[in-house]
Amino acid sequence: MSKNDLEALQNALEAGKFTLRPRYQVTHDAVQFIDVKRNAETGELSELPPVTLCDRLELIGRGEDETGRQYRILSWRSRGSGTPRRVAFPLRLAGEREGWAMLRDAGLAISSRRGLQERLAEYLQTDGDNTLHRVTERGGWQHGAYILPSGEVLGQPKQPVFYNGDLSSAEAYQAAGDVGSWRDNVARLAAGNSRCMLALGCAFAAPLASLVDLESGGFHLFGDSGDGKTTVARMAGSVWGHPDLQVLNWDATPLALANSAAARNDGLMVLDEVGQGSPDAVSMASYRLFNGVGKAQGAKEGGNRQMPRWRVLALSTGEHPLGQFLSGNGRQVKAGQETRLASIPADAGAGYGAFECLHEHDTPGQLAEAIKDAAIAHHGTAGRAFIAHVTAHRCEIAARLREAMAAWRDALPAGAVGQARRIATRFAVLAVALELATESGLTGWAAGVGCEAMRRISREWLAINGAGKHEDKAIARQASLFLEVNGLARFIALPAPDELPRVSNLAGYRRYSRDGEPEYLVLPGVFDAEVIAGFDRNKACKALVDVGMIKRSSGSHTSKHRTPSHPKGGWYFLMIPVDLEAANEPADDLAG
Repeated sequence: MSKNDLEALQNALEAGKFTLRPRYQVTHDAVQFIDVKRNAETGELSELPPVTLCDRLELIGRGEDETGRQYRILSWRSRGSGTPRRVAFPLRLAGEREGWAMLRDAGLAISSRRGLQERLAEYLQTDGDNTLHRVTERGGWQHGAYILPSGEVLGQPKQPVFYNGDLSSAEAYQAAGDVGSWRDNVARLAAGNSRCMLALGCAFAAPLASLVDLESGGFHLFGDSGDGKTTVARMAGSVWGHPDLQVLNWDATPLALANSAAARNDGLMVLDEVGQGSPDAVSMASYRLFNGVGKAQGAKEGGNRQMPRWRVLALSTGEHPLGQFLSGNGRQVKAGQETRLASIPADAGAGYGAFECLHEHDTPGQLAEAIKDAAIAHHGTAGRAFIAHVTAHRCEIAARLREAMAAWRDALPAGAVGQARRIATRFAVLAVALELATESGLTGWAAGVGCEAMRRISREWLAINGAGKHEDKAIARQASLFLEVNGLARFIALPAPDELPRVSNLAGYRRYSRDGEPEYLVLPGVFDAEVIAGFDRNKACKALVDVGMIKRSSGSHTSKHRTPSHPKGGWYFLMIPVDLEAANEPADDLAG
């Protein structure tokens, strides 16, 4: 209690306007309870000596989360280290052993006497400041402000907010240098390098996604080890914090990735080296991560916990495209996985790996070292400045994004399906993000440079993937791979010799057309179980007919042929190998 408070209390007592009651006081080092006793003879009240309930603990507000659960916002310094602590303490734990253990783990010394703990529980519930905070486990845009995974609030929220999510990466979001030093040392080296611009585009576009309700997704840079893709990914991380600490691993558990995604809601996720994760883990993580919803979990007190939700933009790296990594390990590639995380070759085609312009350096290795050193020395400031710019121009930026998204979709080849349109939309957001960063003085590039880099990469992606359905392509790749692997080992050549060769696990028969091209008569059971495993037969047959891998007969996908197994004729799928590497014509122009 302050000197003024003591004087006011004394004056009130002398004036007979105040009745002594039990009370709490916060001193410079403790929270104390002061009880009152009545003199049995005179009836006068007097205060007992104060008793300590815990270390100094300030109640700086109340909190409520999205489900209506109540909290007290507490502040103290950890005993011993003196580290400042600020937590949203669930009121349901007030007076419970779990609650005391939680506070003690964070360095708050609490009386071990049960009676004093009950007093402390009462203090937590009834005393202190009652300013209401909105408690959230998600980062990103919350009530008009932007929350970093460190808990730092950028901007002025419409009402106080408190981040109560995963803080394990808080250290990764510290800043070093200033906006000018990052621009002159990091962004400068990205100029002329399309893959570096793609990475920075992901970093700047991440907080824009929610302005236009863009789904979670991202890009996967693939290429040989040492080609610079990891350096490029760390350049993206430098926008928001320390480049090395920004990087996450694909081999994390699904729950860990979900917590990381919720913390990075409306933000960037950098995932390095997909090959470090198991195919099962990567398949599950990529699908769940970009669905934006965590796994439902039961609550200890009954019912289910609120499912974590997020919207992220990811930049991933690996030696192989995501689809090739999964299918090469025997996993079916779902269309949504390749669409949500579009694979981009890390090799920019200039003979320097992921780079096209070496600036003042003689080799790609020297440039990579320069980028690494610059990002470690200057990081975390550009993202904060970008948020300030977006906050001040949200409506105008949202309108600009929608216009660009529509223009990029309209510029796709005629007949482009939804998957190509979704990826074009993502490129459009990156293009606008880079131009916004340039206009707000963060890059030092000329206007239009970032947009043109995104045009180039989008054309490359279209040339490789085309504008058709990715699932149809996955079916064709799977069928083609089956014929390549098994064409000689499991198919008996026709016409067959009098004594048939012994073939283990027979798949059918092989014959040659008049042009000398192989044709395969595939047994229906093998076709369903292996050739199109995991796909619906009707959908798979249509896709294979469209690419010319199945010859139809009289409107049927199967046709009747005489073979040693069926001398009078049996039903087979007549399959023909097709060159699936033929490039699709890219769009002539893509709007920025």
